Amino acid sequence: MSGIDYLEHTNWQGKRFAAVIQLISFTHNWRVRVRVFAEDETFPVLPSVTSIWNGANWYEREAFDLYGIHFDGHNDLRRMLTDYGFIGHPFRKDFPISGYVEMRYDAGQKRVIYQPVTIEPREVTPRIVRESQYGKANSRG
Repeated sequence: MSGIDYLEHTNWQGKRFAAVIQLISFTHNWRVRVRVFAEDETFPVLPSVTSIWNGANWYEREAFDLYGIHFDGHNDLRRMLTDYGFIGHPFRKDFPISGYVEMRYDAGQKRVIYQPVTIEPREVTPRIVRESQYGKANSRG
């Protein structure tokens, strides 16, 4: 099972959030893909399948954590990959690439602190352009 966000999908006119389940029967050599769409994109809710397949527990929690899809009837829907204080759902197409807050350990305060994300520009020019002596014989001496 996995969650899907169709927000920026090319030529897509349907609903935004879906969950997809891949099922296989080894006995009959059948494969079935079931895709279910959430009606409301502001608060996506789908029925849980954990009462049928207990193994779907972690997959539903992952879809909740990363996409914000709530599974009605799931008995332990909580974050599993992001921090409990994490704001937002990082696999949504409208989630900012850098996130909202960052967490770091402050040695002076001796605790973990949260602060707004700071992005420092980095050098993206390849070494062969940056360093005029790169790759030449005896360039070190």
